[in-house]
Amino acid sequence: MSKRIIVLEPSVTIQSIFMELTRQSDFELTFERNGIKFLVALYNLLPDAVLINARNMNPSCIELVRFIKSVARFKTILVGIFATSDFLFYDEFKINCGADLFFTFDQNTIISDLETLIDKKEGALARPEKNDIVKTGILEKIYSMIDRIDSLADISKGFLSLLAEVGELPAASLFVKTDDGLESFYICSNNFTEDETQDFLRVCMTDFENIFPNQNMINVHPKKLETESSLDEFHTEELPLSAYQTFQLKDEYGKLYGTVHIVREGAFTTKQVDLFSFAVNEVTRIMESTIQMQSKMKFERNIRKAFSRFVPEQIIDELVDGAETEAKVGVGEKRDVAILFCDIRSFTNISENNKPETIVSFLNRYFTIMCTIIKKYGGTVDKFMGDAIMALFGAPVSYEDNCRRAVAAAQEMRLAVNNIQMEDLVLPAGMKFNIGIGIHYGDVIVGSIGSADKTDYSVIGDNVNLASRLEGLTKTYGTMILVSQAVKDDIKEAEFIYRHLDNVKVKGKEHPVPIYAVDNKLEDFTSTYREYYDKAFALYQKGVWNLAREYFQKALDECEGDKAAALMVERCDEFIIRPPENWDGAIAYNTK
Repeated sequence: MSKRIIVLEPSVTIQSIFMELTRQSDFELTFERNGIKFLVALYNLLPDAVLINARNMNPSCIELVRFIKSVARFKTILVGIFATSDFLFYDEFKINCGADLFFTFDQNTIISDLETLIDKKEGALARPEKNDIVKTGILEKIYSMIDRIDSLADISKGFLSLLAEVGELPAASLFVKTDDGLESFYICSNNFTEDETQDFLRVCMTDFENIFPNQNMINVHPKKLETESSLDEFHTEELPLSAYQTFQLKDEYGKLYGTVHIVREGAFTTKQVDLFSFAVNEVTRIMESTIQMQSKMKFERNIRKAFSRFVPEQIIDELVDGAETEAKVGVGEKRDVAILFCDIRSFTNISENNKPETIVSFLNRYFTIMCTIIKKYGGTVDKFMGDAIMALFGAPVSYEDNCRRAVAAAQEMRLAVNNIQMEDLVLPAGMKFNIGIGIHYGDVIVGSIGSADKTDYSVIGDNVNLASRLEGLTKTYGTMILVSQAVKDDIKEAEFIYRHLDNVKVKGKEHPVPIYAVDNKLEDFTSTYREYYDKAFALYQKGVWNLAREYFQKALDECEGDKAAALMVERCDEFIIRPPENWDGAIAYNTK
């Protein structure tokens, strides 16, 4: 059974050497370059052992070992400290640190060193012999805040409460500069008067403004946080609030990004000031990580908000979750996808009858309704082309039933036409608002396509063109939804009602493609009509034009106004006079 070890090592080169040397061993190594992220991984993974570079700072390797050894959750985890050959492990260092093993990094002995560390599990684990109990307690409380690292308010509440406990403070505040501006928090005892609170915050804000002179403090209103325990005992009327201190928060590069302010009755002792400085220095790493995480979370929310207009939330989640194992977004690959094209009938005529602002307002309403339906069924809006929509079912995330989802979406889009608000839209005389949808299923090339300046995640290939041709043919055959044989064959369940209308050769395709109308319900066409049309089409494919025409006419008589049957009657009339050469049962359409 493999042994999991987390290694805190900032050097990518050393990490690579570790990986290469342990590749064939029973050790499973995970690497972190940042102390805070190392502790997060430690908390979540609970490894068999950890390795820490002796030169690690912020926090130091000694502080990390003391913390690990003092937390019950980590009591069975072995700790090894390693260093390169130019670092000497003095006895004082070892005693003060308390790790289970100290060793010099050597490529020839690294496996045996790791085995020695793991073997120590059978005996008593080491403990630091020299320790500052108060600072260890502060460290433990600070690092226990890691599970709240996604909330600056929670981290601030925990830290200010810790300071209040250590220094018997009736009030404390924290001001932090973030990408979103200044965030500020404070705590105070319940017996603090309103005047005392305002005086304290006024002094804090003045100090902050002196440190950050370009910061506008006019609209800054610090948020009060409820403390984890009462501070009332630290505020009496016997002593004045005479002790006040400001501490600066600095990032790992020494850049200022915030301040901490504390006040108490009486005076601060040298020991207390030392403890406050220690606490501020230790919390700054967690505070930095929290600010960065909040910034990333905001960025992700904005990205999600932008993408969710076109991509369902579950697809975004699956892309994020699978990013490490399937990092193919943007990389060209061939994939089977159901492509849906939807277009508004006679939109040019509609546009000519309306003002531009009316058209834009209507399209926004229309697109919102249609895109919501596409997303509902797991589809992705690829692009808008004027009044047309191109959607994908199967990219970037694929399902087992992509075709079924696409047709189900088309069915609901057809029904949604009646719910679109069109009070402000002027339609040409005698025109009824309608749409056409074409769906085809086949392999396409998927990836980020574009120039160096602008790329779009999209699909290309002949099958995309065929889907577009099918949408265009809905006008020819007088139906709202047309699908190819490939779509019909992929849907195993008898969920939809199809009518085989024709076999076509569209521009760019040599082989015939059977096309099917998808009816809303069985009652849309009588069984007699369906029987006549099917019989007529079978004769039509065999080239028996006269008899085929007779049955197409019967179908048309059964369903007056059926554009498909009328089309086939006209075509039979033409073929009776001028029979096509090399007839294979399919009509060719040579226009886009």
